[in-house]
Amino acid sequence: MDNRKKALRKEFLSLRNQITPEKVTVGMLKKYPEFINAQTVFCYISAHGEVDTYSLIEELLKEKNVVVPYCIDTDGNMIASPIKSTADLKEGKFGIPEPISPVEFPKNEIDFVIVPGVAFDKNGYRLGYGKGYYDRFLKDISPYKLGVCQKEFFAEALPHDKHDIKMNNILIVEKSL
Repeated sequence: MDNRKKALRKEFLSLRNQITPEKVTVGMLKKYPEFINAQTVFCYISAHGEVDTYSLIEELLKEKNVVVPYCIDTDGNMIASPIKSTADLKEGKFGIPEPISPVEFPKNEIDFVIVPGVAFDKNGYRLGYGKGYYDRFLKDISPYKLGVCQKEFFAEALPHDKHDIKMNNILIVEKSL
């Protein structure tokens, strides 16, 4: 299974290098009642060609508590840390922006999670980057989990293991006209 995931990851990441990332907006999220009712939103900070979340985070900060990932080690463990602005971020581990002064937020108080991935499938499974950060982080909490990807990275089915966390839904972000 792992070799299949590795091969797919390589294939999708190669394709992602050829595509301009789209942006996700608050308007796209408003079709989810769980988002509308959420007080605290955990949102990934886009990097390496992922669907862009910078303007989303700035929009979210006007109406919600926003927490973002902070990798505490290179073994797949991360915490949620609140931010007040994208100016509170600096490049961190793996070239991903993270809070300059991280403070752990209780993850069981998170209502809605916006999750990145290399690819997602119609069953709600995600192909991540292979370190398990999101699977470990999400395994013992139950917020609404929304995977975000462009249509090129949405598959019929992806290989998954028993420890892989399933998303509640997948938002496919397409070019807006």
